[in-house]
Amino acid sequence: MKIGTFTIAGASAVAFGFALAAPALFGACSSSSVPPAPAVAGGGACATEAGAFPPPNCDDTNESCPAPNPACPVAPCNASSACLAMADNTGKPTDDLRLRKLNVTAPSALAQHFIQAGVIDDGVNLDNTCGEQGTGSFSWLARFDTTNNKLTTGGAPPADDPFGTGYCFVNQMIGGLLVAPVTVSMTQASDGTWASAVIPKLYVPIYINGDPNNVVVLPLSKATVQGVTLSADGQHQGGVGNCIGSYNPDGVAAPTTAGLCADEDPSSCERWRTNGSLGGYITLVEANGVNVVTLGKSLCVLLTGGVSTADGGTQCATNPDGSVTAKGDFCSTTDSPGGCEDSYWLAAAFAASAATINDGSTVAACNGTMAGGGDAGAD
Repeated sequence: MKIGTFTIAGASAVAFGFALAAPALFGACSSSSVPPAPAVAGGGACATEAGAFPPPNCDDTNESCPAPNPACPVAPCNASSACLAMADNTGKPTDDLRLRKLNVTAPSALAQHFIQAGVIDDGVNLDNTCGEQGTGSFSWLARFDTTNNKLTTGGAPPADDPFGTGYCFVNQMIGGLLVAPVTVSMTQASDGTWASAVIPKLYVPIYINGDPNNVVVLPLSKATVQGVTLSADGQHQGGVGNCIGSYNPDGVAAPTTAGLCADEDPSSCERWRTNGSLGGYITLVEANGVNVVTLGKSLCVLLTGGVSTADGGTQCATNPDGSVTAKGDFCSTTDSPGGCEDSYWLAAAFAASAATINDGSTVAACNGTMAGGGDAGAD
């Protein structure tokens, strides 16, 4: 299928470089299709307006799906762990985790069901292991230091040995951007949940099809993590934090002969139950500098639905002062919805499980010795 035949929704999926779960969905599109404006976010517990955060444990499903028979095999993940932990934080000075679910609730252009399932989930899901049949190309790490009240977060390159040596934080220049982990303070509320201070700038790398030399970097501004419940394998108690949220064994289809299980219909049952939320914004100017090489268009074009483009539709049109002509739903100068409308608000709920995070000394993308690493979408 040629890229030119996709509507903006199909284009978004290709742009992030992940394999779509159901390519046939786009068979009816034609080159004459006019890209529609992003859909308005729907209702439900996870609906998120600009500037708001979804409930940490938001769930728009009715949990009616039956258990697969036989059950989905989850080795080498820890089957006795409520969140299928990939490691154990017992005895460690920090709780190290990898996101296993990122349920995007805003902006609407990225919160559409098929993009969530076929793009985001496909990248976060592990590469044909633990019953998951994703690419593992989108690894977001979080290190919770509950002794010193610090949170360190950032992306990771594809891991050769996720269960042995584990993951490392990306620390390299990509397209002129320093993509590196960020550490901020955090506080614990009376209910035991954790919230971070504002993260001024966080560059989140997504490795296209797992290629360490083909990277798209999402530029998040003033991001915050909140409502996070760290638990010992899903039990809400003190001690070792191996889980944020939990795995739902009924949220998958019966395993294939290869032992892999597709996500069940998310309208009835989710594979993961979240227990943390995050929010921040992406300026349209920065999004216009994120050139999604696979598609040949900027992230700004995808977010705005192709409204007011330039350079043959590859870029958002700009005003004489360099600002983007199209409007978002958030203002960076006032850090609030509406207003100057120069940004889009990004919000999501998430689940995570314990994972090994190493110092990255032997990985070029993590020790600062890797040259190139893609253009980060920067022109």
